[in-house]
This record gives sequence, C-alpha cells and structure tokens, in this order.
Amino acid sequence: MKFRSIIGIVVLAALAVRFLAPRLGAEAATPPSMSADQAQGMEVSILPTQQKPEPGRPFTIDEIGLDMRPIPAGSFVMGSPPSEPGHFSNEEPQHPVTLSKGFWLGRTVVTQGEWKVVMGTDLVAQFKKMRPDEANPLKYVGKLNSNIAMYFVSWDEAMAFCVKLNERARAEGLLPDGYEYTLPSEAQWEYACRAGTTTATYAGPLAILGDYNAPALDPIAWYGGNSSVGYKGAGWFVKDLQQKQYAGDSGGPREVGLKQPNAWGLCDMLGNVWQWCSDWSGGYPSDGAAVVDPAGPRAGSSHARRGGSWYSYAASCRSAARGRHVPGDRFFNLGFRVALAPVTGR
Repeated sequence: MKFRSIIGIVVLAALAVRFLAPRLGAEAATPPSMSADQAQGMEVSILPTQQKPEPGRPFTIDEIGLDMRPIPAGSFVMGSPPSEPGHFSNEEPQHPVTLSKGFWLGRTVVTQGEWKVVMGTDLVAQFKKMRPDEANPLKYVGKLNSNIAMYFVSWDEAMAFCVKLNERARAEGLLPDGYEYTLPSEAQWEYACRAGTTTATYAGPLAILGDYNAPALDPIAWYGGNSSVGYKGAGWFVKDLQQKQYAGDSGGPREVGLKQPNAWGLCDMLGNVWQWCSDWSGGYPSDGAAVVDPAGPRAGSSHARRGGSWYSYAASCRSAARGRHVPGDRFFNLGFRVALAPVTGR
C-alpha cells in the first residue's frame, strides 16, 4: 500500500508539471528530477502562469507567447549626421537623449497569431475595414500565417491592443508599479534599435549602392531590395522596384525573427514592417539641446513610424530614419511592436 501511495504522488507531480510547462514564462526553471522518497509527503501546488515582470529581466506575455526584452536606462545621441548615407533632414539636429528608466520591448513585432488572440480578428477582417464591399479580399492580402508580422493596423488599433494587454495584466496583478503596455516613444525605439551602436544600423555602417541595394542589410532586415528572395505565395509585385539588389517578382511581410537580432536580442527592428510609435510626429530641438525622457509634441496630425519595411528603400532601414502617418492609416507594410514602459500621463 505504501509503495502504491508513493507511485501515485509521483504520477500526480509529473502530470502537474506536464500541464503547467507550456504555460510557464520563458524564465521559469525546469523542476529537478526527484525520487519517490523525496516526493513522499510533498504537496503539489499550482503555480501562477505568469509572474510580475522584474526590472532587468526578460519575461513572456503568456497570453500570446510574446517575449519581452529588458532595455536598460541610459543615454544616446538621437538622429543622424548629414554625412550618413541615406540621411534625411528630419533626422537633424543630432541631440543627446537620456532615458531615466528602463523598460521592456517586444523581441519581435506583433504577429498575425498574437493579434488574433488579443483582438479576435484576422488580417482579412482588417483589410475589410478599408474596403468593406470587396467580394474577394484574399486577392489583396499576403500570406496568412500566425508567425508573419501583422499589418493593416492603424495607430488607434495598435493602442487598443495595448489597452487590452493592460486590462488583463492589471486584473491579474502583473503590471509593475508605474508601468503600462503601450507603443514605444520614438526615443525609446531608436535607443533600443541602436543597442549601444552609433552607426547607421545596429550591424554597422550602411553603404547604399542603389535605391533598393544595400547588401549590409541582408543579415538583419527584409527590405525592398531582398524581399523577393525565397518568397512564395500571395504577395505584392516588386519586380519594377528600381536599382533592386535581387531579381524577383513578388514579396511581402515575413515570419518574424528570421534575421539576426541586435545586441539586446531584438529582431526585425529594421525592415519587415514599419512600426508605429506613441509620439505625435514633430521636429527635434532646433538647438540640439539635451533632453530627458522625450515623448514628442503634445498634439499633432500624424504619428511617428520607425524601422522601414519589406517594401522600403534601403535609406529607410536605418536606426535614425523617420516616417509618419495619420492615426487611422492602414498599410500592407505597417505594423507595431509592444513596449512595457513608464506611464507618461500623456
């Protein structure tokens, strides 16, 4: 009888571990093996599926499986010099920026699968918001794949996604004090993209040989010059892009995380899909003065976007490159990345 009791306890413990394993965060430790003698009399407790994020440590949003990487507080020089290949005037003047508090940023942009779990809609439904009378919307969307970057998302909808994450996390006591899920500010985005570098990309300088021809981007980004490489299935015509690095007829958003990450473990910071930022679009300090925790203008007509995309010029896939769209815009190359960042009150 005693032997059967011991075996029963071990089996229950094993089943509990097997049930919980897929739901534990990325940082959860694998339980050590135990003998029947060690297991005897042990209480099997149900662990929480996720714990409150700890400063400086990565974690996973278990609801959607999104890995969040810690970004330390620090300082950097924002913008680019006129001598940088691909430089645009809206990247001037360069100015020192200090981010006084650390934050977290998604390892990848939000995927189609993650979007569906949180918002309950898919890529086709997003397209139909733009063209509700289209009888065959599949003709106008790319590949449907849960691991491909989500797009056709407006700024308002990206923020609504973050609101839903906050509601769930707040209800379960998983929000660190003074933090919320949101879009990164432009300063947070560029600081995280650079990951301590000062060159045009986080992989080094960028030699631009043509509008869509910059071989240095190949290891780190899908952009207009290489988006047709190995691409199969529904997509968009890219054959006529001028000065294209590689031949090919079609391209589109890709599965996330296929290119090399930067030093802080972030993938697709450049290329794949443009990424919404929280700021209203505006100019940099005209005198190049140092700023602390900038959050952009208090009002405006368009919001900032960063990173370039699978359809972009090489010049757009630089750490300092900037773009903008009105809040309601949706495009085939525009998505977003989630931050867990200090509340600004804006």
